[in-house]
Amino acid sequence: MSAVLPLVLSVVFGIGVYVLYDAFTRTPAPRSKPTASTWSIRAREFLLHAGVYDVTPRQFVLFAGAAGVAAGVLAQVFLGWPLITVLAAVLGAAAPVLYYAERHNRRRAAVQLAMAEAMGQLRDGIRSGLSVQEALLSLARNGPAALRDEFATLVREARLLGFEPALRAMRERLADPVFDVVAAALVLNDRLGGRNVTQVLDRLTQATRAQQLVHQEMRAQQSRNVLSARIIACVPLVVLIIIRWISPEYLDLFDGWWGQLLLVGCLISIAIGYLTMRWMAHLPAEERVLVR
Repeated sequence: MSAVLPLVLSVVFGIGVYVLYDAFTRTPAPRSKPTASTWSIRAREFLLHAGVYDVTPRQFVLFAGAAGVAAGVLAQVFLGWPLITVLAAVLGAAAPVLYYAERHNRRRAAVQLAMAEAMGQLRDGIRSGLSVQEALLSLARNGPAALRDEFATLVREARLLGFEPALRAMRERLADPVFDVVAAALVLNDRLGGRNVTQVLDRLTQATRAQQLVHQEMRAQQSRNVLSARIIACVPLVVLIIIRWISPEYLDLFDGWWGQLLLVGCLISIAIGYLTMRWMAHLPAEERVLVR
């Protein structure tokens, strides 16, 4: 046993020397870092999916920063705790992102509800003898209200840029899996001709309507859960502000740094709980498979 121990220690020492040598001499593999343009593209896609077309990513960042400053100022005026002011500024800057993410979800739900009706009208228009472009023009005038502006933009861009580029642009604006299939069918019909596109639209209409019945029930349950999460998150904050204004001496404990750290921890726990409830109530998004 006494002879084995030095051998084991020698082997371990040799392995350690080799690991150190390899760590200092090996050329590190290049890591791909997101460039500014990549982040700009992602931010632009986020704004487009939320239905914000006239705001650049830089303007959105400036707006989020202004919202953070405003939230910090209000927290300092109403509460007067520096750490809470910093936390309020951070949450205020994050609020526009959360709002537009919620707006994207609402817009996606509205688009999906209107898509089945729009496909049914497009199918009926083509069957009645209209061309695809004429049927789309009819949707721009008399289609579902949630998609009327989008179809009007599609018709206008089709005249200026061509049918396929206009469809691709609308597909990216909507970012909806159902419209991805519709766009692919319309592009194929434009290239090859024929009337088979009505069969595709008919089957998509039936499948989408059946799917929306399920989604409506799920969204109703989601709305109740989200409302409960908001009430649970807001009640402690409202009570804290009321007590601070009515009886500030009751909260003298939080005037020191340790008391403010305790408050920050409580607010962070509320934020984590709220985001967790939102995540649990989040509906799974259908993946887009017909985009590159």
